[in-house]
Amino acid sequence: MTKQEFNLLSNKYLQGLCSVEEELLLMRWNEKIDQENNLKISNKEKDEIRSRIWKNIHSKIPNKHFSKITKIGISVVTSLAACLLLVFLLNVRTTEISDSKSVNTSGMEMKNMTLVDQKVLLKDGSLVILKPQSSLIYGKDFNIKKREVFLIGQAFFKVKRNVTKPFVVHSGDLNTEVLGTSFWVKSNARNNQIEVSVTSGKVSVYSNKVSDNNNLNGVILTRNQKVVFDIVSKTINPTIVDNPLPILTPDFSKDQLIFQATPLQSVLSTMSKHYGVEIILTNPKSNDCQITADLNGLSLFTQLDLICKSVGAIYEKRGTVIFITGDGCN
Repeated sequence: MTKQEFNLLSNKYLQGLCSVEEELLLMRWNEKIDQENNLKISNKEKDEIRSRIWKNIHSKIPNKHFSKITKIGISVVTSLAACLLLVFLLNVRTTEISDSKSVNTSGMEMKNMTLVDQKVLLKDGSLVILKPQSSLIYGKDFNIKKREVFLIGQAFFKVKRNVTKPFVVHSGDLNTEVLGTSFWVKSNARNNQIEVSVTSGKVSVYSNKVSDNNNLNGVILTRNQKVVFDIVSKTINPTIVDNPLPILTPDFSKDQLIFQATPLQSVLSTMSKHYGVEIILTNPKSNDCQITADLNGLSLFTQLDLICKSVGAIYEKRGTVIFITGDGCN
């Protein structure tokens, strides 16, 4: 049985649809994997991993199926948990962490060997959604004095706030540091780029390369902003995410995006506040333009397209700022 076949069969098991023969097949596969993978993990670490995985399993099994699953016996359930520990959810093994700031240290690598996203709950309460074929590595001292992880591939981080222990994600030569926020880190080896995009909060992104004046090359990102890091040139290029999401404050009303003969500058100010993105009108004469439109349900860049076409202007992204350029209205 291949790992892909095992993943499919495990999904079927978690839905309570496996036959007895299929359950026995899972047990035999577990014995095979257990023999082939001599993991150098302490019993305490195994218990911690198994505990986190069981929570994940319980969250995936519908209540109507759970009673049926438990009837197959504790030995089968335990065996499947061991299988999941090794293959289905995450492939876990000890590894060597190499950091330019410190000597090599022993750590834990968790690799998503499945075809779907997998959730990883860290000791500090932070949540990581690990994309397929991506790995998360962290030391045994995680959350003791510091919160530091190493990422290979792509993952979404929802970090538990702790002002005394900044959370640092290392992806190649790019570092992302936060106290508590949510963001994506995506490493693309094919085009030699690493991308960090912010969903909420604020993050500091910087490279390991030190400039001529001994300062690190870095930027501060807020919601709807991202950086693209060129692995070869070590340059950081800040910009706006492809699809900015609105900031829905308690006082937000859809009426705020309905305009009736409203000056262009007022429209842009409302949009800037709504998305947390700075929008600058380069020609003061353009403020004479009046906008009548209902912009609800449209993306930011679609809204800008409609506005610019109506007043004969164009927009362009320059870093994390949007500039509107036009001749104005009579």
